[in-house]
Amino acid sequence: MKVKVPCTCYAPVDFEYDETVDLAKNPEAANRIMAGSFMEAKCPKCGKVLHPEFPFTVKHEGKKIDIQFLPERMRDEYLRGLSKYCFKKDGRIVIGFPELAEKLKIINEGFDDRIIEVIKYYMVSKIEADQKPDNEIRAFFECTDKDGNLVYQVLGLKDNEAAQITIPKSFYEVCKIKTLAYQKSEPFCLFLSPPYIIRGNNRASETC
Repeated sequence: MKVKVPCTCYAPVDFEYDETVDLAKNPEAANRIMAGSFMEAKCPKCGKVLHPEFPFTVKHEGKKIDIQFLPERMRDEYLRGLSKYCFKKDGRIVIGFPELAEKLKIINEGFDDRIIEVIKYYMVSKIEADQKPDNEIRAFFECTDKDGNLVYQVLGLKDNEAAQITIPKSFYEVCKIKTLAYQKSEPFCLFLSPPYIIRGNNRASETC
């Protein structure tokens, strides 16, 4: 798809992107997404590097990856059930590149994204109860450490700062058992229903 995006210097910038990204054919795309360098365009007039966002699908048949990416600007529209991008229930929808990067990191580690979100629920609920922060607390799975424990990046504890919280792998296994048993009960059913699986957001309309 070829489009023009505006630069802050008011120059139009030509930008071309694929509406479907097949990671089996283009594995480097996954690395660029996780590194935050995917969808970049350089202005020929001022040299500024732009980061436009357009909807596209990420696929990998062998790894059963089927993710619809939506730009951050479409978040409210999707959550209100007004988006034309309604995805089949066995796939995933993500909104914004941080969510897409996180999904790929989860897949690379062989984890279940539902369990990752349940851990977030417990983690963020405890932070909010203990510290009563003024800011919204957001957590993203980052990686595993040398012992296989889960490392999360947590935003909102302090302005313009990110914290890291390490969760024991044993807690993942405990949450896995609980999630499989209670995923259709509150509060888990509020954020574990495909295709948009993420803790803490209002659910999109089920009419999609």
